[in-house]
Amino acid sequence: MEKMDHYEILGIDINASSREITFAYRRLALQYHPDRNKTPLANEMMLKINTSYSILSDPNKRSEYDSSRIGGDIQSENYDSTTKTDVFNESNVKTDQKGSNRSVGTKYVKYGLIALLTIKFVFLEIRKWMKRIF
Repeated sequence: MEKMDHYEILGIDINASSREITFAYRRLALQYHPDRNKTPLANEMMLKINTSYSILSDPNKRSEYDSSRIGGDIQSENYDSTTKTDVFNESNVKTDQKGSNRSVGTKYVKYGLIALLTIKFVFLEIRKWMKRIF
């Protein structure tokens, strides 16, 4: 795990405007997107670019990040590929004040997403066969 300077990752100045941040993000996203860049570092670099953009594009997060930099201690997101979690993992579901968990809603989202992806796949297959026939 390593500490990161979000301005350095995006290759921008500390006083960069939101437009410059967006431009730098888009340029780097095109350069390091895993579909376009097959190097082993592309996925990890894309994670860093996305996190840097999410912090620097939000004015509240950016001011908090800048204030932590001024204190001499750069605090940033740490990356460890072993700690990735599944977004549908029900152990990550928050509990409300009464202690009951909300995994029911998460299950509906999970099954709804699976259904949408299945339908999309079926339509793509139908379209592929239609192109072959006609």
